[in-house]
Formats: sequence, C-alpha cells, structure tokens
Amino acid sequence: MASAKNILDHFFLEMRWRTLSLAADLDRAERGEQSAALFKTDSRLQKLHKAFGILASASGNRAEQVQNLFSDTTAPPPR
Repeated sequence: MASAKNILDHFFLEMRWRTLSLAADLDRAERGEQSAALFKTDSRLQKLHKAFGILASASGNRAEQVQNLFSDTTAPPPR
C-alpha cells in the first residue's frame, strides 16, 4: 500500500482542482436569482453541506458516508 505522502504527492493537484471547481459551482448558484431562499430550503444543498462536514472530519470511510448520504433510500415502487 502506498504511503499517505505518496498518495498526496500523486493526487494533490487533482484534489485541489476538484475543490476549486466545487467552490466555483457553489459561487455561481449563490449569485443566481432567488439564491437566499434556495440555499435555506433546498434539500440538495443541505446534503452538500452535510457532505462537506463528512469530508472535513477525521473519521475513516468518508466515501461510504457520503455515498450513503446521497443514496435514495425510498422503497422501490410496487410491481
């Protein structure tokens, strides 16, 4: 298994790019019309904010936690 330093050496620039891209997407949404109401009520943005908390945590299994956060847990329609 690669060391943490090797992983960061290899992936840091891509991770930085993805972070900047996400920040830019959120900035664009915030500048849009009626953004104040949307940022308070939209469940998708609320989930993104929860995901940011997961990413910032020091716990393991962050990918699994974020996947579960965004997973559809409703029952499938009857056949």
